[in-house]
Amino acid sequence: MSSEEEEEDESAGEGHHHRFAKPDNFKMYLENGVIPDAAMIHAARKRRQKAREQGDFIPVEEPKEDKSKKRVVREDGAGDGSDEDDDRIDMAAITGAKEREERREQFYSVQREDSAEDSDMETKEWENQQIRKGVTGAQLVSAHQESVISQYMIQGFSQSYQSNEDDSALSTRALLEQAYAKTSGLSKANTKASSAGLIARVATAGKDQKASGPRMPQEILKQLTEKLQTTKELNFKHITDIEKITQEVKVLKLDHLQSEQKAPVAAAKYRFYQEIKCYVSDLVECLDEKLPQIVALEQRAIATMAKYSSMLIERRRQDVRDQAKEMADANKGVKRQHDDPDRVRRAAEREGRRTRRRRDREKSETAESHLDGMSSDDEVADIEVSQYQASLKEIALEARQIFIDAGEEYCEVDEILDRFQNWRAAEMDSYKDAYVSLCLPKVLGPLIRLKYIAWNPVSGEDAVDFEREAWYRSCCLYGRQPGETESSLAEDPDVRLVPTLIEKIVLPKLTVLIEQVWDPLSTTQTLKLVRLINRLSRDYPSLRRTCKQLRLLFQAILDKLKLAIDNDVFIPVFPKQLQEAKSSFFQRQFCSGLKLLRNITCWQGVIADGPLTDLAIGSLLNRYLLNGMRVCTPTDAINKASMIVYTLPRVWLTAGSSVVQSMTQFIAMLQHVSSQLDPAIGNHADLIEKLQKILASLHVVS
Repeated sequence: MSSEEEEEDESAGEGHHHRFAKPDNFKMYLENGVIPDAAMIHAARKRRQKAREQGDFIPVEEPKEDKSKKRVVREDGAGDGSDEDDDRIDMAAITGAKEREERREQFYSVQREDSAEDSDMETKEWENQQIRKGVTGAQLVSAHQESVISQYMIQGFSQSYQSNEDDSALSTRALLEQAYAKTSGLSKANTKASSAGLIARVATAGKDQKASGPRMPQEILKQLTEKLQTTKELNFKHITDIEKITQEVKVLKLDHLQSEQKAPVAAAKYRFYQEIKCYVSDLVECLDEKLPQIVALEQRAIATMAKYSSMLIERRRQDVRDQAKEMADANKGVKRQHDDPDRVRRAAEREGRRTRRRRDREKSETAESHLDGMSSDDEVADIEVSQYQASLKEIALEARQIFIDAGEEYCEVDEILDRFQNWRAAEMDSYKDAYVSLCLPKVLGPLIRLKYIAWNPVSGEDAVDFEREAWYRSCCLYGRQPGETESSLAEDPDVRLVPTLIEKIVLPKLTVLIEQVWDPLSTTQTLKLVRLINRLSRDYPSLRRTCKQLRLLFQAILDKLKLAIDNDVFIPVFPKQLQEAKSSFFQRQFCSGLKLLRNITCWQGVIADGPLTDLAIGSLLNRYLLNGMRVCTPTDAINKASMIVYTLPRVWLTAGSSVVQSMTQFIAMLQHVSSQLDPAIGNHADLIEKLQKILASLHVVS
């Protein structure tokens, strides 16, 4: 069948079918025995390409056609079995049928390939349409051209060295032309086929040929040189590693040998540390169990001493209230009727104590210089003293029974220090690493507190000097070595053991005693307390102003002095004719206030001058003593002024000092008394001279 007949069939079919329907019914032709040639196959491909370019779909099912309009083309009658020459057997028909069968199979395979290619092309076409929606045409063409050109240039460059394939390799110009033809969109089907063939040939050539051409001797020499250098470096690295490993093996052998030699020493150290650990654990457990008992006993002792001191202070204040009421009633002329039995009893006891003190002064020949009211009324009945001492002894006995069930190495300061001294001498580094120097005061603290349960340095009752105790000597000698110098002591971690014990144990104990036991009106107690604190601050330089416990101690002293001024100073103001008697209530109370002023000035040099002057001058002198002096006779006022001035520390009375400036009221009162004196009167001359000395000591020009 010729190509002209096929074109006629195509034109005839186009007039009756849809423009997208297949114009060539190859399946029908094949069923009728028609064998398509190359032209028919090319025409079919061309029509399918044309349908794709028009942008519409390609129908999958074939529309039914009218059999009356079909054209059946038969080339021969091999398939119908009706041959005019029935008797002759045509062998050519058998050969032709076989050839037609082969051509039919070939056509089917080509059609299947075309179908697969058509499906791939449809997918790629849809992807390109989606890409064109996102980017412009110019950007798409530019990117496509660059990628294709780069690909073909790389492939062309790799193929340029293949001298045996010069005929099959393409030039760069041909590659560029193929790339531009592929991206331009013209003759897509032809360009696709040629490009596919080109790529297939290039890929086949790349598989058959090596990646590079013949190498030059210089290249071979360079590669060998590099390989040799790499091998040398690797060999050098291996040699270095071997030497390093060998050295490490030697070191490990030495360490192993040394470890074997040190094994007995290490075992001994291990046993030593285990013993220390067990001892410290037992010691801490023991102290944890005994500490609450120690604290309870300490509180009982403080409460007992505070009760005794409060009894004396309250008795003195009650006596002052009773006498003030008696003087007030006498001044008003009120006739006393039935007195309170308790007040009568208190008055009798008070007068009895005064009588006994007067007899004692007469025996000691100090009665003439004594001023009534300057002595401390601290006499107590023997039965009360016995009860007080018995309570303290009972507490001390219970304190000795606390550690009765513990060994000496857990309750004696000497034994505990010996254990830690052995550790210090054997392993000083581990001793420092364990911070034993910081823990020792806490370990020894409960034991030392137990020894001073009933310690009361404020009162005059058997106050034990802790510096003479055995524990104090042991702590001072702890860690001492022969030939020590100041530099070695400065590096000693335990050099502050004793000052720390004083700061953590003695100062808190003194603070509690001052708050609850000390009587500021007692000169004896005040002087003992001042001497003790002076000695501590002198002997222990670590007790500076920055010491927290020392600041708490000073604050407790100031608070107790202020409390005494508010509650114990009472100077009644009555007419002058009632005050002439030397032993009057007014004189006793004024001397009591003067005694408190003297006790306050005893703290000069221990406590800062600012708080002391506020108490002595501002609170006591200006508020109480001056009011009493204003109602005195000139002679009595000058004598009292002389006692006040000579009671004040000399350092306070320097020229221009703040203390002198705060005494303006006192100076004005003296000047007023001076104006009442007449030099013509015999005894006034001596008073004027005495008054001038007082004013001169205050840097006041008469």
